[in-house]
Amino acid sequence: MDQKIFTVQEANQAIPHLSRILTKVRDRWRFLNDHARKPAWSLEEYNIVQEGPVSPDYFQALLSVRRALKEVEEIGAQVKDIPTGLVDFPARLFGKDVLLCWRLGEAQVRFWHDLESGFAGRQPLPEPESGPGGGEGN
Repeated sequence: MDQKIFTVQEANQAIPHLSRILTKVRDRWRFLNDHARKPAWSLEEYNIVQEGPVSPDYFQALLSVRRALKEVEEIGAQVKDIPTGLVDFPARLFGKDVLLCWRLGEAQVRFWHDLESGFAGRQPLPEPESGPGGGEGN
């Protein structure tokens, strides 16, 4: 399957749907972190577990997170960090492959970074009227 290449407008149109997905994922992720259990070993040398490693609720939350991340993947976006709701959208700017960068809570995509720099290299998107080479798809 070919990777979807987003325009800024397409990424912005995906935000309401992604916001709903990521809000649920973040809530379930917190549940998973709060309810993670360390198995109790009855005989450490033989690694015999004394009790089941996870509850059914934990397992259901885990499956829910997995389904939601798959849905984001099917949209063509990339979840980079669940707790902060950080998502990248593959795009082309300035004639090169980049990632549009958005975080849960932001109203729209306003940043981009190259494929190597990640969030630390986040830069503001150019204004549409910034001239040749500055717009999307160039």
